[in-house]
Amino acid sequence: MKLLITIVLIIHVVAGFTALGMGLWAILSKKGQRVHKLTGRTFFYLMLIVAVSAGIVSTIKLNEFLLLIAGFAAYQNIGGYRSVKNKGLKPNWIDWSATVLGLVTGVFMIATLNIVLLVFGSICLSLVIIDLRTYYSVFRGKTIPKLAWLARHIGFMMGSYIATFTAFVVVNVRNVEPAWIPWLAPTFVGVPLMQYWTWKYTRKKNGKPIMNDRIIKD
Repeated sequence: MKLLITIVLIIHVVAGFTALGMGLWAILSKKGQRVHKLTGRTFFYLMLIVAVSAGIVSTIKLNEFLLLIAGFAAYQNIGGYRSVKNKGLKPNWIDWSATVLGLVTGVFMIATLNIVLLVFGSICLSLVIIDLRTYYSVFRGKTIPKLAWLARHIGFMMGSYIATFTAFVVVNVRNVEPAWIPWLAPTFVGVPLMQYWTWKYTRKKNGKPIMNDRIIKD
C-alpha cells in the first residue's frame, strides 16, 4: 500500500506541476488559436489526472479535506471543458454527473465548517446553482446568452487553474499565519482576474460580442 501511495503521489506531483505550466500557457496564448486549444486540452487531461490521483490518496489516507478539494477541482475542470464541447449548454450524462459532483462536494465542504472549505464550498454551490438555472432554461426552450458557454468556460477553467495553483502555494509556502492565507490568497487574486477576462471576451461593442462562435471553435 505504501508503494502504491508513493507511485500515485509522484504521478500527482508531476501532473500538477505540468498543469501549472500548461494552464498558464493557455491563459496567456491568443484565444481561439491552435496553441490555446492544444495547451487548454492538455491542461484538462492533466487536471483529470491530478484530481483522480488526489482522490485515490485522500481515500486511502482518509483525508476528507484533500478529497473535497479534488472534487471541487474536478467539477470545474470537467464543466469548463464541456462548455466548449457543448456550446448550447444542453446537459448530457457527463454534465449532470459533474454537476452532481459539484453539489455533493459543496454541501460536504460547507458541513465541515472549516473556513477554507466554507469559502470553496460557497463558490462551488453558487456554480451548481447557476448550472441548474441554465439547464432549466435550456429544457424550457428559453433563450440563454449567446456567449454563456464562453463565460462558463473561462470561469470554470480559471477556477480549476486556481485550485492547482493553490495546491502549489500551500505545499511551498510554510509558516504563514493565519494558516488559511496560502489557501485563499490565490482565490482572492484569481477571481478578479477571471471576472475581468470574462467581461473582456464576452462584452459587446457596437451591439456585437467581441468574440463569437466562429472565432472560438473546438
